[in-house]
Amino acid sequence: MSGVEVWFAVPVGDQRRHAKALLRRAAAAVLGTGVDDLELAREPGGRPYVLSRPVSGTRGPGSVRRLNVSVSHTRGLTAVAVCTGGEIGVDVEPARELPAVALARRWFTERDVRWIEGHDAALRARALLWVWTHKEALGKAHGTGLAGGGRLRPVPLPAGGLPPEPAGGPVTLRETFPGAGLTSAVPRGPEGYVLCVAGGPGTEGASVSVTRVDG
Repeated sequence: MSGVEVWFAVPVGDQRRHAKALLRRAAAAVLGTGVDDLELAREPGGRPYVLSRPVSGTRGPGSVRRLNVSVSHTRGLTAVAVCTGGEIGVDVEPARELPAVALARRWFTERDVRWIEGHDAALRARALLWVWTHKEALGKAHGTGLAGGGRLRPVPLPAGGLPPEPAGGPVTLRETFPGAGLTSAVPRGPEGYVLCVAGGPGTEGASVSVTRVDG
């Protein structure tokens, strides 16, 4: 069974450069190799991935390992996700006051709007971010981002509203909708942020662990 590692850190210096360095560290830890043995690459559509360089004396495609990865950087935080099987997406947003219903009507579907409106006023901004981070993470796992109508992609909306708090400890990716081929989970992330992890085909049941690191 594939697994997902999410690392987050407060950025140091240039945030994009910091994200690449953090991604290398996380990938190296998962693969059990040195950061200098990894190559960062992108698919034609822009989705990143990591390749381990061939070990000295080995030949053929079996000597190179690919690791599916995703990156999210926002104000004051960088998050990266690496997966040993299946495509992966991660998104993190700072919890903050927002005109949630107005933004939802501008960006999302009527189903999303009704769900956000169903929350008490004090929770609507976090409900909006629940929807937003899902759409972002699912778009990254799908390989298209929010292009091509990604803001209208359906996301799982808990019937009882927002959970009181994200699950602590490792969580598992669960199918968003039957037959969708996409999964998602909302693990407990850094205080003051909303975090979502999503996966592509083959990630159902994958364990997601979240780790804070320095630098």
